[in-house]
Amino acid sequence: MALEKQLVYAVTGASRGIGLQYVVQLLERGHKVVAAARNPDKAEGLASLAVKYGDALAMVSLDVGDPASIKAAAASIGKACPDGIDVLINNAGISGTIVESTEQDADEFRDILMINTLGPYLVIKEVLPLIRRGTKKQIVNISSSAGSIGTEAKNLRRGGECIVTHAPSMATKQVGYRASKAGLNAVTVAMAVALEKDGITVISMCPGWVATDMGNTATEALKVDRAPLTPRESVSFQLEVVDGLTLENSGSFFNHQGDVVLY
Repeated sequence: MALEKQLVYAVTGASRGIGLQYVVQLLERGHKVVAAARNPDKAEGLASLAVKYGDALAMVSLDVGDPASIKAAAASIGKACPDGIDVLINNAGISGTIVESTEQDADEFRDILMINTLGPYLVIKEVLPLIRRGTKKQIVNISSSAGSIGTEAKNLRRGGECIVTHAPSMATKQVGYRASKAGLNAVTVAMAVALEKDGITVISMCPGWVATDMGNTATEALKVDRAPLTPRESVSFQLEVVDGLTLENSGSFFNHQGDVVLY
């Protein structure tokens, strides 16, 4: 359902998958969107949207693994949206190679942490003046239930009985990705506390298991046919959650259906 007032959204990792679908649905609702991606000019999906929606879509180059690129992107967003932005969708991220957690490559681990944890934090820092100027004042960090330490603790073997509640073939893998999303969740809580006085709502959101490049890589590892959610379905659910956010929700970790996830 379209909102009465046009809002301004900034979406990172906007060239494909969940990020691109956010851009699509927000434009369909009549909002203005800043799509940030490493090479937005080469993204066919964004190019077609630019033709259709014109000035409602601004494209910005952003590499969340590069602090200088983040700073430059924030300056570009400020030029495109001098009155501020209402909602930041911190979506850009990588999963890394799916390997046993005991075999995670140290250099790849470092890269995952930079892109999934430190990068989103720096994006928040750089665009914060624009969020303060906005009316809705919301930050949505796209996380994962794989980064839920509370859930993982419940999945440990106890008394010789395995109580793993998700696929065992993934439970022992991807320590880099898991740590990076747990770190992002920590960023969410810290920023929620720090920015409450400014009326800024900060949450983490798990989009579910989605048929994107990342999600499909997981299906191969699990030897299943497909991920249960399409990008359009996931983002549609997520937007319902975002639409209903208030400052009282700040610091929360939601799944795409609006249920609270353990940190």
